[in-house]
Amino acid sequence: MNKLNWDDLKFFLTLYETNTVSVAANRLNVNYATVSRRIDRLENALKLKLFDRTQDGFISTIEGRLLYDKSITMRDKINSLEEELSPESKFNQNTKISMVPFLAEHFVIENLHSLHQRFPELRFEIDTSSRNVNISKQEADIALRMELPEKGESICKKLGEIEYVLYGNEYWLDKLVKNENVNIITYSNLYSHLPECKYLIEKFGTKSIRIQSDSVSAQKRASESGYGISLIPRIVLRNDSYPFIRPSEEIYREIWMLTSKKTSYSTPKKLVMDELVRIFRNAFSK
Repeated sequence: MNKLNWDDLKFFLTLYETNTVSVAANRLNVNYATVSRRIDRLENALKLKLFDRTQDGFISTIEGRLLYDKSITMRDKINSLEEELSPESKFNQNTKISMVPFLAEHFVIENLHSLHQRFPELRFEIDTSSRNVNISKQEADIALRMELPEKGESICKKLGEIEYVLYGNEYWLDKLVKNENVNIITYSNLYSHLPECKYLIEKFGTKSIRIQSDSVSAQKRASESGYGISLIPRIVLRNDSYPFIRPSEEIYREIWMLTSKKTSYSTPKKLVMDELVRIFRNAFSK
């Protein structure tokens, strides 16, 4: 066996977690050819085929999976050691947090500011895509979700529960109180399974729908513009004077924080995790 290069293992780990050379290259801040060359060199050194090259990307072989399982712990320990030996660079890394847009826009960003004031060198990367990221593949360091994943190797912690309320202008809320017909604003059919969407459809019917949007901010704005009633998280209304009504059946959604063992090894990421637990506990624990 040729001498094994740790840098080549770092390229391998990143490609394993992304499955695509271009994405791995972007994450490592190198070009496409560099990633391919490093993987070829590692395979030659180990005399093993680590990936199957397919049209869908680089798919790990059994040998690749075994190498990943052995290498990931070593990477985490090295990263932790680098922090301990280089305190001045301890915070010189991003903490990537994935969440639904309304949590970022109406709660998390503003409440993380106190942590940023205490540790101004901290850097946050906020991902508000609708896709559930894969924590085990390091697509994010921390994910805030409205439900638990069905499978995976993530560490899960419940942060609290968010209340949903009926929201609209005085005209539509008055009709609601009088049990008159109202127009509703809700999600697209893609999210018709959500509790807040099912409640509106079951109570008012599909013929009452006037606007469908998968953005809570857009639903809120549509309610304020007079399109009808929406059922939205109360936290997005904290700084508004518009009235709201609690539905006859209380509706709460759980908020879960998903992380990995690797995240807990990192001092800055652990600070962010602890701060998220604190701010949710203070504001939303039921």
